[in-house]
Amino acid sequence: MTTEFGIIGTSIWQQNMALLEHLTLDRDSKLQQLEQLKEKLGLDELVYLSTCNRVEFLYVTSGKIRGRRVLHRLIDKLLCGQNNLSFFPNDFYHFTGKEAITHLFRTTSSLESLVVGETQITGQFKAAFEEASNSGLSGPMIDSLAKESMLTAKKVKRETSLGEGSLSMASLAAGELRTELESVENGTVALVGSGEMTVKMARYIRKHMKANLLFVNRTIDKAIDLAKQFDAMAVSLEDFKSKPGSIVAIVSATAAVDAVFDESFLDRLEKSDRKVVCVDLAIPRDFSLEFNLDERVMLIDIPALKHKGQGNLRNKFVESGKANDIVREAVNQFLSNSIESSLKPIFTEGYKESIQLAHKAFNDLFEKKVTSIGEDEKEAVLKLMTKLIGHSSFQPVKMLSASLVDSKTDIGLNKLAVGRKLAV
Repeated sequence: MTTEFGIIGTSIWQQNMALLEHLTLDRDSKLQQLEQLKEKLGLDELVYLSTCNRVEFLYVTSGKIRGRRVLHRLIDKLLCGQNNLSFFPNDFYHFTGKEAITHLFRTTSSLESLVVGETQITGQFKAAFEEASNSGLSGPMIDSLAKESMLTAKKVKRETSLGEGSLSMASLAAGELRTELESVENGTVALVGSGEMTVKMARYIRKHMKANLLFVNRTIDKAIDLAKQFDAMAVSLEDFKSKPGSIVAIVSATAAVDAVFDESFLDRLEKSDRKVVCVDLAIPRDFSLEFNLDERVMLIDIPALKHKGQGNLRNKFVESGKANDIVREAVNQFLSNSIESSLKPIFTEGYKESIQLAHKAFNDLFEKKVTSIGEDEKEAVLKLMTKLIGHSSFQPVKMLSASLVDSKTDIGLNKLAVGRKLAV
């Protein structure tokens, strides 16, 4: 039975934020949901990747549920009963075979990122892969793909200038915050959450802005730890929501399932001539929809930052082209190596038989007909003969793998069985 590697996902490019938010699994129950999903869909391997602008399910299946049926089963499992959530087929992307491998390599190389060239995605994918591997969700096929995709990402970074001066989502958000608070000195910026995004924002603000930091978290101990690290203040989320005090901005990046700040919080903000800048870096949103229209605040969210990131792709058009070439070559080489590995056992038997016959003929020749040649010359002839037999025996493997990879059909890991049949 053949094996299929595929990727199902949605991202900010599909412009369905509600769908993206709903597919962002709760951190505490994520592994349990993924184990259930893997069993429900009959998958062999599964990796879940969630970032601030995408959600993807990388899967391997050799069962009866394949192709579009995997997508349909996934929708039934995760979106059944969500009557208030509207979505269309083109709100998802679904790649299999070579297309899926190419998408994975492009993603880890930051060619699919909101900000092309940012390096955060490589670490995010590595963390997602290691989590799946440690929990038994993934296996050997995704293991080899993951390692090769991360090597490709390193090559793109090394051989192009995409990463030079590149922006991340955090630096884009911090840049916007800095612009809005340019005329404000020593104002208090509340940082809500304790994850990597919060730490990055804190570092940027400390380096580039004259502002006081206030760390806010549901667990006060985590807020205190961050406050000590940045010589700042700390408060629990409950206390902050009840009495936010004098603040000029709120940056929120939590893993909460529901909005952290709702309409009632707006009434607790201190009256001021200046709008409070609210930066929402969470999926699902940390600020409710009322923040979009309220005159007391100015909301900067991920869709708004998306437009800021567009110029990055245009400015790095040439380097993106170089990176695309590197990815294309890496994908073809990976497929070629996979096909060769699959076919070599078939040709190995023929190689062994050819070597045995050649050695017998060699011994007969130099023992009965050409007896005057020295041992060194015999050894040289034997090495040359073995090399020629090896080349002629395995050359068809290279030719066949190259033909399959270069063909217009979507040759991928799921088509290796076809290669075996062709070789017989």
